[in-house]
Amino acid sequence: MAISEKSTKVEQFDAVELFAFARLAVDRGDLEDALFKLKQVLATVDPPADAIALAAMVYARLRLFDRAEKLYERYLEKHPNAVLERFQLGMTYYDGGKPVPALEAWEKVLKDQPRHPPALFYKALLLAQTGKTGDAKQMLDVLLKSAPADNLYFGRAKELLQALEAGKAPESATANIGAMLPTDAYRTDH
Repeated sequence: MAISEKSTKVEQFDAVELFAFARLAVDRGDLEDALFKLKQVLATVDPPADAIALAAMVYARLRLFDRAEKLYERYLEKHPNAVLERFQLGMTYYDGGKPVPALEAWEKVLKDQPRHPPALFYKALLLAQTGKTGDAKQMLDVLLKSAPADNLYFGRAKELLQALEAGKAPESATANIGAMLPTDAYRTDH
């Protein structure tokens, strides 16, 4: 469908309907269609907060981290206690090469939910990568003691902890972790 044809079709729907269609587009993996609809929704006077969060996630999946950050921050201004979006903001900072704000975001998550497995794991990973292996081991220990063994991060935490305890340099201990991580951390909320 041509852009002008698509634009005419989109004008027939209100923001709530477009947001619903955008969610469906994300579910089927059509990020282009989702973003097209979400941009229309975000252009309205008072877009639904969930549309802002979804647009942030789409931008993050597209690796447009600066745009994702701005939208997550916008969402968090209205919903400062939103754990998932705060964790995901940390992921955009981390993936965008901004370790200090990533760490700050995850620390806020852990302040509200001290046993949040993704925040514990990624904070430990970042600490290990920056040479703070003692602090990383402490985070991993908390994760391993609090998360069920079938949790997505349990096995990864165990493997990283074993590598660190074996005395591997932080770079080599975390080198293989990237291959083990979820390919879409922006949808990981457990």
